[in-house]
Amino acid sequence: MTADSFPGPGGTASGGGVQAPPPPAPVPTGDAPAGTVLGFRELSERVIASVVDRYPWLNRVLMGMLAVFTGTCVVAVVARLSPLPLIPVPLFVVAGYGLWQARGVTARRQLFNWVLLFALATMVGFWLISVVGRWVE
Repeated sequence: MTADSFPGPGGTASGGGVQAPPPPAPVPTGDAPAGTVLGFRELSERVIASVVDRYPWLNRVLMGMLAVFTGTCVVAVVARLSPLPLIPVPLFVVAGYGLWQARGVTARRQLFNWVLLFALATMVGFWLISVVGRWVE
């Protein structure tokens, strides 16, 4: 035992006993100024930008998938003998336009907007497919 570990006037600490050193001050990063809190949109922008940078072939794969979805809707017209399966096709075209615009964008905010348009149009298109499937039954 040392003199610092005993409470009272014998130790060098002001209140007696051993005290831990103060915590280090946080180091601000270069991406965000100190004191700002990043929100959901900024986090989404970072995630989307990192995915686009990491997987450059993803744009072509998603465009191919949209083509398959649209082709499936066209084939369903012939199979069902009804034009109702063509209802989601315009939304898949809008999703393809959003994906087409997103391929050359470098700014995170614009990339987020185009990817959001792609995602929303695709989801609403699938929702319409389910609605049409219930109508046709």
